[in-house]
Amino acid sequence: MANYGYRIVKARWTNQQELAFLTGLRITGIDDVGLINKLTTVISNDFKVNMRSITVDSDNGIFEGSIMVYVNDTQHLDNLIKRLKTVNGVTAVTRFDAVEKAS
Repeated sequence: MANYGYRIVKARWTNQQELAFLTGLRITGIDDVGLINKLTTVISNDFKVNMRSITVDSDNGIFEGSIMVYVNDTQHLDNLIKRLKTVNGVTAVTRFDAVEKAS
């Protein structure tokens, strides 16, 4: 350092970003006005999770949907699933791998 001090650059790491993994969620339940808004609010606002895609279909008052989300780890995903299951009208939330085709 004494001989080549002019070559040394101080580096400082700031706000390391966490890795995000893409996974899918299948959600089923009773179709109701505002239900998708409630789900996306939990995902985006409560858990700060980015969504890649969302597909929802409704038939005879029952909805089925798939949401592709980016999560930090399995604990983050498990907490998200638990919270989504508490949304009024949701009957089931299951995970599927991103490589599977959402039906």
